[in-house]
Amino acid sequence: MNPFVRNILLVDDHTLLQHALSSMLESLLGGGRIICASSAQDALSALRSGTRFNLILLDLKLPDSDGLRLLGVLRREAPGVPVAVFSGQDAPIYRQLAREADVDGFLSKSLNPAALVDGVRSLLAGRRFFDEAQVRVPGEPRVQLKLSPKQERVLCCLMEGLSNKEIAIKLDLSERTVKMHLTSVYQVLGVNTRSQAILVGQSLNLSMPSEDA
Repeated sequence: MNPFVRNILLVDDHTLLQHALSSMLESLLGGGRIICASSAQDALSALRSGTRFNLILLDLKLPDSDGLRLLGVLRREAPGVPVAVFSGQDAPIYRQLAREADVDGFLSKSLNPAALVDGVRSLLAGRRFFDEAQVRVPGEPRVQLKLSPKQERVLCCLMEGLSNKEIAIKLDLSERTVKMHLTSVYQVLGVNTRSQAILVGQSLNLSMPSEDA
């Protein structure tokens, strides 16, 4: 096997990225390939195919899994292969979550091509790469997202595993109002699904606000 060949597994459901990245990173691949897996199941199939991967780029939003929940599975399937988050979620909380999950890097999809190439080059060389300018010092408080008390109550109910109907009953709201609050919560957290909102909510260590808050 040519030691200069580099294969990258891109776990992302936007398959067009595969072609864009292949073009941008061609000089780093040495004749290798970028293989795109659009789901957690596809990623496992790719890792079990016999292809040797040098880097895994993992999106946080997948149709069948949260990226950070999938991280442990990928590490068991491909021990020693660096895994970096490759995300369109630019809020600081997602970088914090990635660091706390001990990933090898964080690359924003908004990076300019030169910076992206530099980041991937560092990761392929065995170095960590995080694209943010500032890093939270251990012991510092987390970034606090600006949720209203009503939004926090809805999110706490969501974290309890309650359905919209159950949240409405518990908080004495209409289901329509619950859906409106959930839409607002998703916007503040920068997520698209219940499971992603729960993941971020758990990281914030929220407790149910009092009724008069």
